[in-house]
Amino acid sequence: MGLDPAQLKLNPQWLPFYRSGLRYILRPESSGADASLEQGGGSCPSRDGLLRRLDGLSPPYTALITYWNLCFDLAGAQRTEQSAQREELFGRMLSSLAWPGDEYVFWPNSICPDQEVLADAGLFWHGMRTVQPRYVLVFGRKAATTVFPDFEPDSRRMEIDGVTFVFLPDPEEMLPDNRKAKNLVWHELKSLPIASLR
Repeated sequence: MGLDPAQLKLNPQWLPFYRSGLRYILRPESSGADASLEQGGGSCPSRDGLLRRLDGLSPPYTALITYWNLCFDLAGAQRTEQSAQREELFGRMLSSLAWPGDEYVFWPNSICPDQEVLADAGLFWHGMRTVQPRYVLVFGRKAATTVFPDFEPDSRRMEIDGVTFVFLPDPEEMLPDNRKAKNLVWHELKSLPIASLR
C-alpha cells in the first residue's frame, strides 16, 4: 500500500476517519469555509456544506454507514473523547473487515447546530439518492427512527427497492468494550459481500 498524498493535507486527527472511508465526504482539495473540517475547524459542518460534498462523490457505492452522532464527530477542534472513541471503533472495525475504501461512505442522518444533535431525515435521504448504496448500515435506534419514524426492532434487516438496511447497535452500546454488541455487529458485517460486489 503506497502513501496517499492527500493524507498529507489533513490534520492528523482526521486520518483514522479518512482511512476508514470518510475521505469521500472530507475532501482534502476543498477550499473556503468547507475546508474547516480538514483543517480541524471548530464547528459542525453545515447542512449546505454537507450537501456540497456530495458533488465530490463517485457513486454508486456498495455501502452507506450512518449513526446518530456522525455529524457531531465532524466538529473539528470541538470533538470530544467520545468522538475519538467512536473514530477508533469504526477505524478498527473497517480495518479488520478489509473492505476496500472505495466501496463505502459515511453519511449523516442528523445535523448539530449549536452543538445540539438534531434529526435530519431529508439530509439522509438526499445522500441516499446520490450514493446509491446496496447496503445501508444504520447504527443505533436514534438513527433508525430518523430514517424510519415507525421503526420497530423486529428484524436486523429490511429490504426496500433493492437496498438492504442493516440495523445495528449504537456505537455507544459497543463502547468501551461490550463484547456482546461488538460480536453481533461483527457477525452482521462479515456476512455482507462488500468486497466482492464490484
